[in-house]
Parts: sequence; structure tokens; C-alpha cells
Amino acid sequence: MKFMHLLCIGSLLTSGLAACDKGEDQAKAEKARAEAAAKAADAEREANEKKAEAAREAAAIESKATAERAEARVEMQKKLAAADRKATDLKARLVKAKGKVKLNAEAASSEYDKRRATAERAIAGLGTATGAAWDKLKAEAQTSIDSLDSALTAFDNTLTG
Repeated sequence: MKFMHLLCIGSLLTSGLAACDKGEDQAKAEKARAEAAAKAADAEREANEKKAEAAREAAAIESKATAERAEARVEMQKKLAAADRKATDLKARLVKAKGKVKLNAEAASSEYDKRRATAERAIAGLGTATGAAWDKLKAEAQTSIDSLDSALTAFDNTLTG
């Protein structure tokens, strides 16, 4: 009987210790959950900060690109206006030309007008484009302006040659 009492007391102590272990395990689990939640919150805050920084950088880049695009359009418009002034002068001189020079100069003037219309359309297309499309249209507009300059030079050479 004593042995049975001792066995009962031993099992009670063991179950009491097991209960204590469960309490400690639960406390450790709660602590681990709290640490995990804190780490997750820190990671989320850091990710949000990085997203905000990336957004600020993207906005700054876009702002700079917009300014550069506007500057490029203005520069192309200036070239177009300068070509128009010279063409107006050449057309005034064309009226006084005679014979074969007049015929050739009229053809050169007509070619200039076609290329000017092409250049004007190309520059107008730059107003709405962005990104890679803008780069492509800018190259096309620059080519059109170079072609316009060539036509203007040919027109001038025809009248003066």
C-alpha cells in the first residue's frame, strides 16, 4: 500500500511538472509569435519605405524626362521656324527667277514643302508619346528635320546656282 501511495504521489508530481512544462511551452510559443509578428511588421515597414523611395525616384526621373522632352520639342520647333524663315526668303526670290532656274526652284520648293509637312507631323507626334515610343518618334522627327534641311539647301542652291 505504501508503494501505491508513493506511486500516486509520483504520478501527481509528474502531472504537475507536465502542467508546468505546458505553461512554459505556451509562454515560449507566445513569445515566438510576438517576435515573429514584430519581425513581420518591421519587414512590412521596410518594404513600404523602399516602395515609397522607389516611387519618389520614379517621379523624379519622369519629371526630368518630361522636361527633356519639352526641351527637345522646343529645339525642333526652333529649327522648323528657322527653316521657314529661310524658305520664305527663297520663295520671295523665286518669284524673280526666270527660265530653267525658275522651274528647278519651283520643284525644289515643292520638295521642301512636302518635307516640311512631314517634319511638322513628326514634331506634333512628340507631344503625346512617352518612354521608348518617344525615343523612336524623336529619332524620326530628327531625321525629318535633317531631310528638311537638305531640301532647303537644295532649294537655296537651285536659286543661287
